[in-house]
Amino acid sequence: MDPALFAVSFVCYGVLVFTLKRLTYPKSLEPSPPFPTGWKTGHEYAIALSPDYWWAKRFKSRINQFQPEQTRQLSLKRYVVTNNLMNFWVSVALTILLFLIHATVQESIFFQLILATAVIRYISRSFEIAYAFGLDVIDKSKNTTGLDKFERIKLALVSYAEIFIYSAAGYMALPAVKDPLEAIVASLSVGTFANVGFVFPDRNGLLCNSMVFIQIFATLGLVVLSLASYVSREE
Repeated sequence: MDPALFAVSFVCYGVLVFTLKRLTYPKSLEPSPPFPTGWKTGHEYAIALSPDYWWAKRFKSRINQFQPEQTRQLSLKRYVVTNNLMNFWVSVALTILLFLIHATVQESIFFQLILATAVIRYISRSFEIAYAFGLDVIDKSKNTTGLDKFERIKLALVSYAEIFIYSAAGYMALPAVKDPLEAIVASLSVGTFANVGFVFPDRNGLLCNSMVFIQIFATLGLVVLSLASYVSREE
């Protein structure tokens, strides 16, 4: 994969993530101007690893900073639920687009850009999902979103399905995967822990093939930690 194309895709992806999260941000619930502006600092490193997590944290921090206390929890709840569903459909659209382009203009620069975007989203969303749900399980001090047990389970299941979808798109970059069908089988094999070795036909390209462990860690964090914790909760 060409480094220049990957860099362009990364910048474009960051802009896309910002735009989508900005569109779902409940700005109407903020107090009327004048009000303080600016971002709350922290976790700056994440912009290079996961634009999804970084922008989600920025906008949720803005809700906590600038929205009235009486509407804050409702705003956070709506924002989390809306973004969870939106991310699912973005992953579906990106995966379908990549598969369609592979079948028509596989050798084009456009295909390479979309493939790079799929790999970036695979890494970025996996980090956001693993971190967000993992932190939700570990830090039980306060329910800032007001989500109950069943709403959290629903969010986790949607994210679980999304992992399979965007992972299939990301696996199109693996040397062992030749077409969309193999990518889907690889994602299902890794995500269910049924046949992780499917993407390791030999030791050539081991570093590239090792990207499957991103899906494994995201799935473990979601299923083993989050779903198990949510099911066992009383409320």
